[in-house]
Amino acid sequence: MAPTAEAAAAFIEQAEFVWHQRYELAAGVWTPGVSDIPWLCRAAGLPDDLSGRTVLDVGTTNAGTAFELERRGAERVVAVDIFDPDWFGVRALTEFLGSSVEYVQTSVYELADRFAEPFDLVIFWGVLYHLRHPLLALDNLRAVTRGEASLETAVCDGELPRRQRDRSLSRFYRRDELSDDPSNWFAPTTVALEEWCGSSGFGVERLGAWPRSGAARAMLRLWPTEGPAEYEQLSYERPLRCTVA
Repeated sequence: MAPTAEAAAAFIEQAEFVWHQRYELAAGVWTPGVSDIPWLCRAAGLPDDLSGRTVLDVGTTNAGTAFELERRGAERVVAVDIFDPDWFGVRALTEFLGSSVEYVQTSVYELADRFAEPFDLVIFWGVLYHLRHPLLALDNLRAVTRGEASLETAVCDGELPRRQRDRSLSRFYRRDELSDDPSNWFAPTTVALEEWCGSSGFGVERLGAWPRSGAARAMLRLWPTEGPAEYEQLSYERPLRCTVA
C-alpha cells in the first residue's frame, strides 16, 4: 500500500540523512533534493513498462531512480553506492515505501566481481565525473550490462572555445574547480565521452547535451558491442578486476 501524503511529509520532516534527489515520495509530496529524477528519466527515454527486466542503479544516493524503476515493473532492482545505507537514507526509505529494492554498498570499480549476472538496464547518472579512473569505471559498467546502460555526466564543452568543442578533449580538476566540489575530477567534451564509451566496448547514442549554448551535461544511451571491447583489440592492456573480500 502506497504511503499517504501526510505520512510522506512527516517522513521528510523528520529525516536526518542527506537529500540529494528530488522525486515524488507520495502523491503531491516531493523530496527536497536537487537532482530531478522524473526529468532524468524523460531525458534518458526510459520505458514506462520494465516488466520482467533487471535493473542496476549505480550511484543511487536516495534510491529515487531505483524506486521509480521498481514502480515501472522491473523484476529486480539493485541499488549501489559507496556509502552506508543510512547516509542517504536508503534503509529507511526502502522500509517506508515497502520496497523490494536491494541495496549493495560497493564501488563502481568492483561491479564486475560483485555481480555474477549482467543486468538488462544499468543506470549510471551523475557519477563519472566524481571518479579518478573513469575508463576503469566504464570497463566495469560494460561487464554488468546485458541490454542497455544510461549514462549522464558532466562535460566540459561550455568551458572551451567553440573551435575546440568538437574535439576529443578532457578537463582535469585538481582541487575544487568544478562546481566548488573537490570530489569532481574529470569532465570530457561530449565527443570525448562518446569515444571513451566506444573504446570501452559500447555502442553509443547521444540523447542530449545541455545547455545548447555550451554543454555542461550530457546523456548517452549505451549497449555492449559484440566480442572484446575495442581497446582490447588494439592494446596490450586487459580488463582490470578488483578482488572483493
